[in-house]
Amino acid sequence: MKEKHLDKDKLTEKTIDAHSHIGVSLSAYSRLEYPYAQTAEGIYYRQITSGVDVNVVFPFTADLYFDFTKLLNGQMIPADTPISPSPYEIENLTIMREIFDFCPELSERFIPFISVDPVRDVNGQLRAIEKLACNYPVYGIKVNPVGCQSHAIKLLDSGRDFLEFARQNNIPFTFHTVAAPVDEYSQPTDILRIAERNPDIRFCLAHCIHFNKSLLELANAMPNVWVDTAALKIQIDLVLKFLRDNLVKRSDLIDTDYSDPQKVINTLVGMYPDLIIWGSDTPAYTFHCRRKQGENLYQEFNLTGRYEDEINALNSLPDVLRKKISNENTIKFLFG
Repeated sequence: MKEKHLDKDKLTEKTIDAHSHIGVSLSAYSRLEYPYAQTAEGIYYRQITSGVDVNVVFPFTADLYFDFTKLLNGQMIPADTPISPSPYEIENLTIMREIFDFCPELSERFIPFISVDPVRDVNGQLRAIEKLACNYPVYGIKVNPVGCQSHAIKLLDSGRDFLEFARQNNIPFTFHTVAAPVDEYSQPTDILRIAERNPDIRFCLAHCIHFNKSLLELANAMPNVWVDTAALKIQIDLVLKFLRDNLVKRSDLIDTDYSDPQKVINTLVGMYPDLIIWGSDTPAYTFHCRRKQGENLYQEFNLTGRYEDEINALNSLPDVLRKKISNENTIKFLFG
């Protein structure tokens, strides 16, 4: 693998956003959904106006592998002649080219992860990833199970070679997670099971695990697991909706004031100061779409947040805790 351009020493004292996206979702754009795109330059201007130094970035979606007309109806079926020969192959290459070839003057502001589908054409993905890693530094692997409609737990089966790739190269995983039965692909219990079986690999569960206290306690007890705060404001809104729809119980959640994201993050980090890492999920701190969450299971999202919500939540923390979740914990997750 190509040598990393950033290390622990270069990142010391930096404010790191551990969860953000570069690229385009053609399916979201075509379905009139939002957000659908973001560039490295766009993130850069967010950074300089908000005091963020470095962003961990992932590709947006795996659209280019699938039959586009079926994708618009929520069916993820490989195209007969896909634009991307394997899932995320073009998307992973494009994010690297954007950071290192097209915007090299910004490269030290970005930590690129690749994305994988734990089920489809794993061998083809790995061939592409190994070739990519000869030319560009790979810092981690992002898995969005619902985004590619592949169950997270399949990483222990069809996707096990991705675990070996991470192990050999000492890189971590970030998983999209949903701690409610509305998303059968992205269940935190499955991801914690993967982490338990692979104690020598580091894992991050995204979106606060929706503030589920028992899951947070399990994650906190595992030395190879972290939890990020990505899209904190709309995750709170989503949990409040789960409560109204009787999908979760208030007793399932950490005890805090869910009317105020700043109070929520202070409670969360106060309870789990070594577990939490900060991420904005830019540009998906606002989310409007209809998404297939399982077999014949769809969910409408109309969640509105602002980048300032994520920045203000971080800056509401005492300095010691702010530095832990935006630097110290993140560095441990990234490098061990």
